[in-house]
Amino acid sequence: MRIAMFTDAYIPQANGVAVSVHLFRKALEQLGHEVYIVSPVGPSFDRKVLVLGGVTFMSEKQHIIAKSGLLPITEFVKKNKVEVIHSHAPFALGFRALAVQNRLGIPHVHTYHTLLVEYRHYIPRPLTPSRRSVEEFSAWFCNTVNRVIAPTERIRKELTKYGVKRPIDVIPTGIDVDLFESEPTFDIRRKWDIPRNSKILLFVGRLAKEKNVGFILQCTKKLLDRGCDVYTIIVGEGPERVNLRKKCRELSLESRIIFTGSLPRKELADYYKQANVFVFASSSETQGLVVLESLAAALPVVAVAEMGVGDVLRDGEGVILLDRADLEVFTEKVEMLLNDGRLRERLSVKGREYVKKYWSTEASAKLAERCYKKAILEGALPAEFTDNLWVEKIASGLKKIPNRLFKNVVSGGARRGSFKYFARSYRR
Repeated sequence: MRIAMFTDAYIPQANGVAVSVHLFRKALEQLGHEVYIVSPVGPSFDRKVLVLGGVTFMSEKQHIIAKSGLLPITEFVKKNKVEVIHSHAPFALGFRALAVQNRLGIPHVHTYHTLLVEYRHYIPRPLTPSRRSVEEFSAWFCNTVNRVIAPTERIRKELTKYGVKRPIDVIPTGIDVDLFESEPTFDIRRKWDIPRNSKILLFVGRLAKEKNVGFILQCTKKLLDRGCDVYTIIVGEGPERVNLRKKCRELSLESRIIFTGSLPRKELADYYKQANVFVFASSSETQGLVVLESLAAALPVVAVAEMGVGDVLRDGEGVILLDRADLEVFTEKVEMLLNDGRLRERLSVKGREYVKKYWSTEASAKLAERCYKKAILEGALPAEFTDNLWVEKIASGLKKIPNRLFKNVVSGGARRGSFKYFARSYRR
């Protein structure tokens, strides 16, 4: 099959969607399919990737929003004789995917990666939508495509509750297990001057409020107060970085907390392999791919079973799961793991076996293959625009957002970008 993936995030970005789309592409290509990417970011040397012009929030530089029109996209899709579209977000690229679906009559599959209701606070006032508006919008978008992919059973149930009537296939994103099998290429203790006898906690993820990284800092403080010789490495970027550094100073943790920023995939794998315990207390994950990556690297985990994390993990299979983010209990479990080498070893073995059996990208790609075939068999659906009031509000409101909030990211430019023609994509 010839598949075109429409995604707002792609490599070299390091967020969950970017990584999962890239891994999915590789797995599908290994099955013999031709996979093309339409995205505002991507490697310019790859002829199968159409890199669009884009703008980014000045305060959220890692979020790039496509602003190119439909002409280059439709030409790219037609030239490569695409048989099925697979969109990975319902906004900028999602709307373009719907337009191509309509114009070229191509079947469309959509993966609902993110529980949007948990992220609506990132949309600036007065555009911030109500929870119900986001649910209605999600249902409308999913009902315009042939089939929907939900990463977990819980997400499938949420979408059904929203009013999604189209078929929903539960297909986990999967991870590249092979990436975590080789020996580390460098010593993270030497790089960050961590003593050999000290223990290392690791967190990987976006530095945002919903990731609950402040909770991890508090856990580190409690462990130190109890006499644990521990360092915590935090990998990732995000809007909370400044606040988290401030919190470190308030808790007198500057010498024990290490912020690495975003890391290349291969380098990140070395951190997983050399840490002692992975800690995760996020409340808004659809899957928690970083937790699965930890298990693939034989790194035991202490995590809170919120949302998708509770769906993909099994207590005892490489992980100690807590029902809620109780700081005292969480700290006790981490301390127990740090002090019990045999327990860590036992969980390491079980976790890796669990991931290899249930969460490989190859298995997920085979499930997606069936989903694509069903969509092609059905044929393209007509996509009618929504009468959701929030979308109308977005369409008019985007034009009023000051351009100083954005900058062009095309070819490394730093000129101010306009959102006016991006807003037109949302009009009827």
